[in-house]
Amino acid sequence: MISKRRQNCLNELLKTDLDGVLYAGSANFQYLSECTSYHWQRNAFNLEAPIAGSHLIPECMIYMNREGKVTILCIPRLKDHFPGHDVVISYMDQFEDELAQIVDGKKIGIGRDCDAWLKETFKEVDPEIELVCAEELFYEIRKIKDEKEIAHLKKMAKFTDDAIMHVVKNLKEGMTQYEVERAIMEYGFAHGMQDLGFQPTAGLKTRKTFKSPEENFIFDRNTKLVPGTGIAFDVGYMDQGYCSDWGRSVYYGKAPEHVKNGYFALQACQTYMISKIVPNQTKVGELYGFIWEKAVELGYEQYLRFKIGTGASNGHMIGIEVHELPWIKEDCEEVLRPGMVFCSEPKMMFPEECYTRVEDMILITEEGAVSLSEFPRDLFEIDVE
Repeated sequence: MISKRRQNCLNELLKTDLDGVLYAGSANFQYLSECTSYHWQRNAFNLEAPIAGSHLIPECMIYMNREGKVTILCIPRLKDHFPGHDVVISYMDQFEDELAQIVDGKKIGIGRDCDAWLKETFKEVDPEIELVCAEELFYEIRKIKDEKEIAHLKKMAKFTDDAIMHVVKNLKEGMTQYEVERAIMEYGFAHGMQDLGFQPTAGLKTRKTFKSPEENFIFDRNTKLVPGTGIAFDVGYMDQGYCSDWGRSVYYGKAPEHVKNGYFALQACQTYMISKIVPNQTKVGELYGFIWEKAVELGYEQYLRFKIGTGASNGHMIGIEVHELPWIKEDCEEVLRPGMVFCSEPKMMFPEECYTRVEDMILITEEGAVSLSEFPRDLFEIDVE
């Protein structure tokens, strides 16, 4: 019996004039196969720009035709990742001959993860086959997470909360930024995480050591932790095919009052924004306006990194990829629907002091929205021994 997700994918295919779709290891591969144990090689794609794929031969591919038949082609060591699937086992150098047997039809949609290799290969397989970009074919249905996806994203958010709490509790004077970031990675190793979602940042900025706003985001990983240092965390892990993305700031020692109060104002802006979301009504483009509204009320709007009306991005959707569409921008007209999960990451800049950030994974429910990230919002100053 075809799964609900597979049927949704088939329905999207049937809306097109394609005869089938073909993807290598990628978010679309994982989504269509519904297999999360295969750790495919992730790429830092800019979702808003077309990117040519690699000429490297993929080690795993998936094909679905208009009848809903799905076939996975993979190298021998990967075959056990796909129980219950029609799997064709081959060595990479034989993939093009196997594809000739698997692919039916003359107009095939492909993912950008493998487009360069496929465009070259299909000249030999069948020169009459037309290849069309189908990278975004499932983007719309991928926006709405099912129960299993939501459960896993909750688990990832909780893990990241716990990981950074562990790191924060073990901060020591004299640690370098590199050592703090290494501790983030080692916590993942110790608890079986498959990978990081992206390069972690524990941005150390000691007060009065810089002047220009741009320097807030220039970090020397040899910087040492001393009293009077703000730490801006941006961390994400990946496990069983799904990602987390998380941000908080802490201050090592006693913080200046306007910085401490500003950080708590930033947290208030975030929670206010979450409380204002009305499912099936609130637009993505309205979210930053709620943050700005609360900042104005609290008298801290001048510290927000982005001014209202500039069209700046305040985050992104998340799921199989750490960055999924749409971006949380003021000009986005998309309506938030139950099952969507997005990351909101507002920031405040304090000249010659530090910058502070908050980033939560936020789930849209039938009733409103909830933060999956539950790291204490009142934790900021770290006592110096």
